[in-house]
Amino acid sequence: MGGIENKLLLLEKENSRNEIELCAFVGEYLVGGAGIEKVGSKDKVKHRAEAGISIAKAYWNKGIGRALMEACIECARQAGYLQLELEVVSTNVGAIALYKSVGFLEYGRNPRGFRSRSQGWQEIVLMRLELD
Repeated sequence: MGGIENKLLLLEKENSRNEIELCAFVGEYLVGGAGIEKVGSKDKVKHRAEAGISIAKAYWNKGIGRALMEACIECARQAGYLQLELEVVSTNVGAIALYKSVGFLEYGRNPRGFRSRSQGWQEIVLMRLELD
């Protein structure tokens, strides 16, 4: 995504009543981001949101990911979602441990869920957190 697309995404999320994009800074450096977005607007899925998070590797294990994830969970609750979902590469054991520690449960796996440019196919773990 280029600069203009990033700015438009942030503006769209800023004006949304049920989606959010959060940024984590250390000094002037952007070191992480997280967000929630709706799965869909139809009645059968409007109770669900997807969470995503990314932290620069140099800033792992410093509490930034936990702070962002807890903020996403709180924002999802305030937006009225009943279920928060995410996907994580199965080899990212640190992230999986974080998600489990805040209440997410695994509900499935997709062996070809992610295609890495450098590693090829990677399995993803599907996780969810009930908010009600």
